[in-house]
Amino acid sequence: MSRRGQRDRVSHSDSAMDLSDKQGDPLGVSSIVFVSLYVLVFVTGLLLNSMAVWVFFQISTQKRTFMLYLRNMAVADLLMTLTLPINILIEAKLASSCLEAVSCRYTAVLFYCCMYASILFLGLVALDRYLKVVRPFSETCGACLYSYSFTVAMAAMVWIVMIALSLPNVILTDKPVPQNMTNCAELKSELGKKWHGVVIYINILIFFLVLITLLTCYISIYRHIHQSAAQFIIVGQTTQHKAKKGQNILVLLVVFFICFVPYHLCRIPFTKSQTDGVQMNSTLMNGKKATLLMSMFNVCLDPIIYFLMCKSFRSKLSETLGFWTLSDKMCSYSPTSTKKTTVVMRFKESTSS
Repeated sequence: MSRRGQRDRVSHSDSAMDLSDKQGDPLGVSSIVFVSLYVLVFVTGLLLNSMAVWVFFQISTQKRTFMLYLRNMAVADLLMTLTLPINILIEAKLASSCLEAVSCRYTAVLFYCCMYASILFLGLVALDRYLKVVRPFSETCGACLYSYSFTVAMAAMVWIVMIALSLPNVILTDKPVPQNMTNCAELKSELGKKWHGVVIYINILIFFLVLITLLTCYISIYRHIHQSAAQFIIVGQTTQHKAKKGQNILVLLVVFFICFVPYHLCRIPFTKSQTDGVQMNSTLMNGKKATLLMSMFNVCLDPIIYFLMCKSFRSKLSETLGFWTLSDKMCSYSPTSTKKTTVVMRFKESTSS
């Protein structure tokens, strides 16, 4: 393969499927493994996210900022899941050239649009928890940060930005489908290839910004809770609520590290090899596909986040499945609950002398 051809090679991990192995060739062991895992992720993700979306839209948000972000995450994950069948057919070498072109132009673009939208919503959930725990009445942050209208604006901004980044990839993938297409770059115009490269680096930047946000929010909440415990002996719901929110951020962080960190660590050398025109070996290709599969697994883990972090989600889900009904159906705790808190000042030893 020529140096230019290698540079133009595009796999699903960068916005489209790897089409180098044409249908009709015998499936290798790695392909069988990937197809099996893709099917597992698709079936599990479809069931869990369909249920999650249904549950969320059965619950009134009552202008709860936290709930709105989770709703958008569920929608993004469901859309990601719906793009997987074409990926399965291509990996199994059962897709026609027309179906491969549909993947290049539409479904792969939708997959990455929704994946990075989901990543951004994870960051917004962490930021929301940080504001509620560490700066619940901060004047420096401004009242607008705590308003429902601000949350709606942020959610809309996420979708607008991701669609604006993704739409040119659809429009600029405008070449006729060749007889024996081997990669999606063959469908892109020269401007489309350049724009695709720009979007890759923007997505990597989004990942690192959200990673920093998650780490900062968790460390800040952890320090805030322990500093409060050092100054007060607090008995009641308020401390428990803050500790719970800190644990929730830890859950977000763990899911983020499992699903997205390996993929982006592998994506950096993969993208560099593409732009430098270096021939990629099978180890790098399979590593990229494996870490992408871990990112896909996020659609199966996010519903667990909803269950752990949202009482009203647990209540409605349990009621729907006929398990039990929780009396408290609110994601956020009532401000009146803080009145039940008993605060006892811990006197310093110096004052007792």
